[in-house]
Amino acid sequence: MARRIARWVGTVVGGSRFVLLTLAIVAQPVSVQAEPRLLGWQDLVPLGWPDRDPLDGQDISQLDDGDPEAQRLYAVLREYLDNAPVVPSLDNETVAIPGFVVPLRFEPQTQTIQEFLLVPFSGACIHVPPPASNQIILVNAELAARQFPAHPDAPVLVTGRLSIEHAESELAVSSYRLDASQITPYR
Repeated sequence: MARRIARWVGTVVGGSRFVLLTLAIVAQPVSVQAEPRLLGWQDLVPLGWPDRDPLDGQDISQLDDGDPEAQRLYAVLREYLDNAPVVPSLDNETVAIPGFVVPLRFEPQTQTIQEFLLVPFSGACIHVPPPASNQIILVNAELAARQFPAHPDAPVLVTGRLSIEHAESELAVSSYRLDASQITPYR
């Protein structure tokens, strides 16, 4: 709450005497916890993206994985997806978003996951190629690790400060980072 300081000042103006009250409000620091904004995965993608077909309509369904043309086209597609645009207004927002965990850093002594990729569907980055980088969030779970189970097979809701940060891991490229303050089962 602000502290108020009142000061009385006597002044003579044109022969009349009046009293001027000055009220100063001194701000006191107040800790306010921002209510997290609940996001869906579509909220991480700018309107109008994807903006083009990175393969220019080429049919790749008949190509073998080992075919040099298939490998070239996959590299073109990965380049496009790994550099997907972000939503600048989300930078430094307190958010909550549901998703699935792809562990990156596990602490065996405490049986906790310290860092992971949050992805929109189960198996992303492990069983199938990674989605676009704007659909992957690198999560620092160190602050929330004690409350976070080591075997998260089910979806979770991650709450914390979201920032725009391009990062590469051994599994995928992410365009966002979230410093988690809370991780809970998602129902």
